[in-house]
Amino acid sequence: MSDSPNHSASGHEAHKPTLAGTAALSEATRQVDIIHTSLAGMTAIVLVLLFAVALPVFGLSPVTHKAEFGIMTAAALAGIAYLYYMNYRVHQHVSNQARLTEVLVNSLGQGFLSFDMNGLCGRVYSQACLSLLETMPAEKNIKDVLHIPEDQRGDFKDWMEVLFMPNHAIGFDDVIKFLPAFFPHSEGRRISLMYRPIRSKDGALSQVIVIATDQTEEFEAQQRAQDQQSYAEMICRIFKERNQFLATVTHVRKFIEAADQPVKREDASSMLRLLHTLKAAVKHFHLEELGRTIHKLETELRSETIATDEDFQKQLKVAKKEVEDGLASVMDQVRELIGQDYEGRGNMHEVEESALYEFAHEMEDKNVDRNLIRHFLRTIAAVPANECFRQFDRELRDLAEIVGKQVKPVRYTGSNPRILTQPIQEFVFSLTHVCRNIIDHGIEPAVTRLARGKDPAGQVSIHTDVIFDNEKKSEWLHIIISDDGNGIDPSKVRAKLATVDPQGAWRHEDDQTVIQHIFSWGFSTRENVSDLSGHGVGMEAVEREIRLLGGSVKVYSDLYRGTRFDIRIPYILDLHRKAPEGAITATA
Repeated sequence: MSDSPNHSASGHEAHKPTLAGTAALSEATRQVDIIHTSLAGMTAIVLVLLFAVALPVFGLSPVTHKAEFGIMTAAALAGIAYLYYMNYRVHQHVSNQARLTEVLVNSLGQGFLSFDMNGLCGRVYSQACLSLLETMPAEKNIKDVLHIPEDQRGDFKDWMEVLFMPNHAIGFDDVIKFLPAFFPHSEGRRISLMYRPIRSKDGALSQVIVIATDQTEEFEAQQRAQDQQSYAEMICRIFKERNQFLATVTHVRKFIEAADQPVKREDASSMLRLLHTLKAAVKHFHLEELGRTIHKLETELRSETIATDEDFQKQLKVAKKEVEDGLASVMDQVRELIGQDYEGRGNMHEVEESALYEFAHEMEDKNVDRNLIRHFLRTIAAVPANECFRQFDRELRDLAEIVGKQVKPVRYTGSNPRILTQPIQEFVFSLTHVCRNIIDHGIEPAVTRLARGKDPAGQVSIHTDVIFDNEKKSEWLHIIISDDGNGIDPSKVRAKLATVDPQGAWRHEDDQTVIQHIFSWGFSTRENVSDLSGHGVGMEAVEREIRLLGGSVKVYSDLYRGTRFDIRIPYILDLHRKAPEGAITATA
């Protein structure tokens, strides 16, 4: 029973447009009937007059009686007057309908205009065009009305020809995808453009209607909604990856402290490297405003307009202040939601990580059996190696979604040995650059992968194992990060090297050796800098952290089949066990 009223209301509302449409059709038919009646009446009057004039032609007596002539004249004048009255009503109705249509169109707030196959706009347009398209489009070329850039007008003309080409294989809906979707408004308003066809009786396209709509408010509402969603995701990620977030905050503070020290422009590589790494790290936690700030500052510090050390130091001070303010804003939000002692609790698993190492030292001071200490470190302080790559997996999928690519969950192989995370924390932190390199350079768009006979979703694999070096009598943590993507093109690497080091030794290196240059400072095959890559700093940062651990990294690649990063670092599970020269030991 409760459904009946709704059902009736729905049926009634659905029926209203039908009644309105029927009434409008009936009125239009009536007006057409009046015109036909007028034409018929005028024809009758003309025939009567012709008949009166033609009487002598057929040997009949013309009208000579005044009364007959008067009746005929009166009838003709009455008929003409009546016909004029009916046509006046039709004219008035048509004018009212035209004014009503104009009011309705203008009240929608949308810009309406049309153009023909020559791109010439018609005289009819809505008043909203003056504000939305910032011009009066009548009799102007559509490319001028839509402000098509000069370097794109050739392509625009080609698509216009295809659009009006009869019997073309590409339909109207397919072609308009290549026409501008938005108008570049001088005040930054978001003006969307839609296109609708007008066809002749034979189905040929005669004109195209352009509908301009101001979507500024809707877009701003969407942005606010996205900001709110991003804020929620930030909080969730901070809760889930608390330790990594604290590490990120620590690195941001390292930059702030380092910015207070005098730095020469030519010695700023570590500063820029840290800034580049921070940008990737804060974006992982959806700290969008801080990420944009760091990106802007990194670009400014690399600017060629900074010619002296004084200019660099001055810009660095500005950068420090902006990053400091951004971090303070973030931490205020975090403390408000999580508590004032959020940072003070330190890195934790079940207890503070540092406490685990301190406890191991205390056991050592009390002459506890070293095997027991080692067992404690292995089972309590150490974690499975794959746990260190959970963030890598999430970041991989996040970046893929941002750039419109597809990736499967990371596939883990190997023995997954337990490792102490403290000694390799900086190395794990730097792996964000490997992640970004895989998404930006490695994994292809789905359509490209399908064309190459691959699964549309890319596959990234991480292999971890412990290997023993008989020569050095030492254990090594062996990590292989691989993808099934585009691979590294040695010819592109050589082309880039030719521009930065024309006479370098790379000219005599084979393909396998030459691709190792991706770990060089400032090297990148990408021409344009993006949020993901292009500065030539990321892979160098990874290699540097591995080298500081006393390890090594090599890259192997098969063009169009994939890339493999082979990493080896000392495997340490003992407080006093010494790693090879240059390695960092696992002390608290």
